Amino acid sequence: MKPVIGIIASWNEEEESSVLSHTYVASVVEAGGIPLLIPMVGQDDAGELLPKLDGIIFPGGDDVDPARYGERPLPKLGRISPRLDILELHFARRALDIGLPILGICRGCQVVNVAAGGALVQDIPSQVGGAMKHRQQAPRWYGTHEVILDENSLAFAVFGARRISVNSYHHQSVRDPGDGLTVSGRSLDGIAEVVEGSRNFVLLLQWHPEAMWKHNRTFLRPFQALVEAAKDSND
Repeated sequence: MKPVIGIIASWNEEEESSVLSHTYVASVVEAGGIPLLIPMVGQDDAGELLPKLDGIIFPGGDDVDPARYGERPLPKLGRISPRLDILELHFARRALDIGLPILGICRGCQVVNVAAGGALVQDIPSQVGGAMKHRQQAPRWYGTHEVILDENSLAFAVFGARRISVNSYHHQSVRDPGDGLTVSGRSLDGIAEVVEGSRNFVLLLQWHPEAMWKHNRTFLRPFQALVEAAKDSND
């Protein structure tokens, strides 16, 4: 049986609607999994859903509220979504506790890191001197900067290369990795671009592979790796 991969939908506070790009769904299907979209639900319902999942994806979206990692908001902080923070942090903490395979993408990378007790750079341009452009003005499938991966990392095993060119749509990033997490890939300006778990399958990417794999199949590999890990956890 194909593994069930939960994908948490983003939340529009003004319209009170759940939204998710179909690219995430298509990525899971192409990788051999069954996508299950998770809307805005309460924590009790989240607890009922988790045992039905073999893996989970935390997608991109708004900024994470710095109050979640004990800091005050800086002037360049973007839009936050309090209800989505609560939902995703709850899912992430539970998923980490039970060893559920996790793939985090952009905001999802940051959310899982915060759930593990880590902290973020709230705004790269104003906080990191010499940083390159991390909000590209180019097609979403196009890589605009390189990421260097550690050779002994999960990310290196997944992508099969030390250097990869990725797309970039973020102004926040991981500053301090959470418990059980390590930075395993950085851009040339030192920004953390990959964070991963030391025990279970936890792969957190600061870029958007779901927007790239139709032009470069290399970027389907994180979804394939998640599905394989989900199969193993379901055996």
